[in-house]
Amino acid sequence: MITSQKLAIYREFKGNVDWWERTGRPKRDEIEERDWYDIEAMLQELTQLKRNLVSKEYGEQIRQKLSGMTADQETAQALLEMA
Repeated sequence: MITSQKLAIYREFKGNVDWWERTGRPKRDEIEERDWYDIEAMLQELTQLKRNLVSKEYGEQIRQKLSGMTADQETAQALLEMA
């Protein structure tokens, strides 16, 4: 589940999982390596959606996935803004 805390850490390291790992995985009790990849994948899909590069049906699937992967509407909106 993507939370606002995980997004804050992701932003702190500018989405660079290697940088996070090289610095000793700070805040590893709040975010795991898998979370980084989930955020990146979701951002990629949202970017395609925002650029109208997906079908209407796939766009709806992305929206549903976003809703299911985020802890709350605030986090979902933050991801949309990041894409």
